[in-house]
Amino acid sequence: MRNSVNLRGLNLVVTAAVILVTIGGLIYLSGCAPTAQQTTIDPERAKAIEDSLQRAYIFELNKAWSTGYEYYKPKIYNRAIKPFWKVIELDTIDRFKDVYSLLSDSYFKLGEIDSAQLVLEQGLEKYPENVGMRRNYAYILANREQIDDAILEYEQVVEEDDSQINDWKQLANLYIRNNQPEDAIGAYQKVIALDPADKDAQQTLGQLLKSSGDEDAAVEALENALKLDPNNIQLLFDLGKSYYNQGEYAKSVEKFQSYLAKNPDDMIAMEYLGGSFYGLGRYNESITTYKKIIEAVPDNKKVYTDIATNYKEMKQFSTARNYVRRALEIDSNYGLAYIVLGEIYEASVDHCMDQKGRTSPKFDDKLVFREAYRQYQRAARDIQFQDIAERRMSYLKDFLPSTQDEFFNKSRKSGNGYRVDEDCYKWIASVI
Repeated sequence: MRNSVNLRGLNLVVTAAVILVTIGGLIYLSGCAPTAQQTTIDPERAKAIEDSLQRAYIFELNKAWSTGYEYYKPKIYNRAIKPFWKVIELDTIDRFKDVYSLLSDSYFKLGEIDSAQLVLEQGLEKYPENVGMRRNYAYILANREQIDDAILEYEQVVEEDDSQINDWKQLANLYIRNNQPEDAIGAYQKVIALDPADKDAQQTLGQLLKSSGDEDAAVEALENALKLDPNNIQLLFDLGKSYYNQGEYAKSVEKFQSYLAKNPDDMIAMEYLGGSFYGLGRYNESITTYKKIIEAVPDNKKVYTDIATNYKEMKQFSTARNYVRRALEIDSNYGLAYIVLGEIYEASVDHCMDQKGRTSPKFDDKLVFREAYRQYQRAARDIQFQDIAERRMSYLKDFLPSTQDEFFNKSRKSGNGYRVDEDCYKWIASVI
């Protein structure tokens, strides 16, 4: 890279000498040894010489700028570099402040990023208030993965001029890349304040707010984005999922139904829809939705347990158990299936006691509780569901048949089990 040359340097001296010869004046340049007799210059003539020198200087400066710019405009960047450097050497009057930007851009377009960066650094040293140069410098730093430095530069840019949406977007993306989600949220909020119709910013803000745990603000941002882009199926899915997680099942149903109308083969969305119907107590619609998934994916063991759970809520315990068994046919070690089967047995006890008007369990109730306990023991073998199973067992242990219960009901002993007298448990087995 070439060093800057002061106006009083070699180029100006040569130019001055040419001018002096041309005008025929007799004068000694500063620094030359005087003769025995030195000519006195008339003030008017001195002024004329000074004006001539200034015109010559401006001519050379303008010529360098014009030459560089004429090559820059048609994108002949390699030819623009030398005259632009000439401008930097000559321009001590700050006539062409944009030269650093154009020279750096020429290097950038030629793929000479190091040179582009160094030119901008030199330009910012001279003109630190130049927002355009700082913006370009920040952009180069960001693309060279100098994230911390790029953030500092963009922060200065938006401090000087906070009206440019792209600056805030660049800064927000850098915050994300630098794991600064709160700062990114603030930057995207500024983007939306400047342009409420920016649907991409609305969507990104919603995702950031969601990841920060602020579900209400996330949903609001996503709804605003959906208003701007009502056919955006990703927004429909994200909103449906957010409403599902919030327990807003009616809104979740609305979003997922709209989503599935546009993307009917998405089985994950179908599961959320089935779960939303379940949350609303619309069990038949939930079952119908889950059965559509089974038609498409017959080995989806979880969906069988979801169907079983719906039938359990409808007090159709035998049908519920059949669907659990279908899940276990797919995977005999599937812990969730045993969890659901245990819950079915527990629900049947609650139902039977309600029917009989009991507030405390009898021996038959305890037998069914023990059957549920055994299912949780099986579930505990699946490490994924071990914690849930152990909690369920802990809850049931005080309701299992005691030694005393078995002693007083030994007449009902049959093989490895006991005879069940209550009709409401006959669907399980006559002996359990």
